[in-house]
Amino acid sequence: MKKFFALFFSVALILLLSACSPSVPKGQVAVDLYFSNKLHTEMVSEQSHIPQKDYSSTRAFVKLIVKKLLSGPSSPELSAVIPDGVSLRGVSFEGRGVVNIDLGGSYYEKLSKSSFASDELLVRYTIACTLCQHPKIQWVKFYINGESLRALGGKGEVVQPISEDGILMNSPSSVETQTEKFVTLYFTNDKAKKLFPETRKATMTDNSLEKTIVTELIRGPVTEEYVRTVPQSTKIISIETTEEVCFVNLSADFVSGTESGSFDEKLAVYSVVNALTRIPGVEKVQILIDGKKPETDKSQLFAAPLERNQKIINEANIS
Repeated sequence: MKKFFALFFSVALILLLSACSPSVPKGQVAVDLYFSNKLHTEMVSEQSHIPQKDYSSTRAFVKLIVKKLLSGPSSPELSAVIPDGVSLRGVSFEGRGVVNIDLGGSYYEKLSKSSFASDELLVRYTIACTLCQHPKIQWVKFYINGESLRALGGKGEVVQPISEDGILMNSPSSVETQTEKFVTLYFTNDKAKKLFPETRKATMTDNSLEKTIVTELIRGPVTEEYVRTVPQSTKIISIETTEEVCFVNLSADFVSGTESGSFDEKLAVYSVVNALTRIPGVEKVQILIDGKKPETDKSQLFAAPLERNQKIINEANIS
């Protein structure tokens, strides 16, 4: 809570100073609108001005801000994450600074077709982060067509109200020093027949998104029904991307627990390949074991760089 109040005070101070700044038109208030970068891995702010009268009315503020977020960013360097066709159905307020946002349209269907699995989180975070700048808003609760928002495309748990304290804050000036990113990983389940996507925030490892992703795969899933694909004892020897091929050099632990040519080995390999090929500029992945291709490679999974395998991903959770 101490962190929240410090952050809240800082945002309030910025808004106060912006209102007095010569760059803000008279009768207007500066507000940061949050969108995502082109990779959909982080939130980035874009300043906007709104009338003081709308800022003074919490309801008017919420309606205007959500409308601006739905319209998308002005900068071509940023991306909107709220799907086209989604609208604001209603706004209501509870005590303790809670605002209820009811979004309409084919919300779940649109997000399920997004090329970025991280959008399911980014939609909530960009809206909540923007709205929580108002001094009377501390929590945002989401509804979809009158029903509580649920994670995992509407099939998961009800999403609890979000506060600014739990949101990753990024701005253009902090991109170079960012320590966390959204990553989409792939794990299996107890049936071990398909890969399932899991999106979460991860602390950057050595300022390398490739290394961060493989590190998180080794740590395993956080979703209870998912099962790890990469042995926890696996060590990363080196990772390097050259000419659109990511070379991943892992310790022998990666293959020691699975039989060469088995489907478990295929799941392990493609959990790495599919996660890394989500990175723009990575078209193929070559996995090496202790710096070389394994002599026993019945399925030829290590013989040459592999492209993304979409067929091995569960179609119901395709990402």
